[in-house]
Amino acid sequence: MRFDEIMKPNSHLCLALVLSGGLLGCSAVADNPANSNQWRGFEIPPPITNANPSIRLPLLVHVPTKLKIERTTDTLSVEIDKSSLEATNLMVGMNMVTGVESKLYIYPVGEPRPGEWLNSGLGGADFNLGTSFWHTKQDGIPLPGKKYVVEMELTVFETDIPPQHDWSPHGKNYKVLWQRTLKQTVE
Repeated sequence: MRFDEIMKPNSHLCLALVLSGGLLGCSAVADNPANSNQWRGFEIPPPITNANPSIRLPLLVHVPTKLKIERTTDTLSVEIDKSSLEATNLMVGMNMVTGVESKLYIYPVGEPRPGEWLNSGLGGADFNLGTSFWHTKQDGIPLPGKKYVVEMELTVFETDIPPQHDWSPHGKNYKVLWQRTLKQTVE
């Protein structure tokens, strides 16, 4: 039996209205600004008005020198090795926000580094970027018998754009303060 034989023509209209939200008035509620309970998304705060990148102040930051990598037969995890932190002094603009950008690459030993990273992130200048996991079944990494190069590009930056949901700190006052690439091989 065909679908149109099972469903009557009026059923098609009702089904289309339900799927589109029209039967329940969903589109009218979403477009009605008078509905104060309607979620309008995350607020995008403006740049910090009293930030002044021309007035420089010292900031002591503890930066990593190596990664902590753990491998089992079917998983690979990567994070900053907190025991490897060393102190460095940076000069930061007055009332500017500091943060860290990371880009992570994992590729087989002997092959060139791919152009695209596997994982990227933003965090505070404490380098608390969390742990990234890969599983053989879902991600194809790690494969048995293969050695991998793990590279993490780290950038400490300043910006006048406050941290927020889906933060994009790049703006006219974005400035790189420190960079390092951590590179290790895992068997």
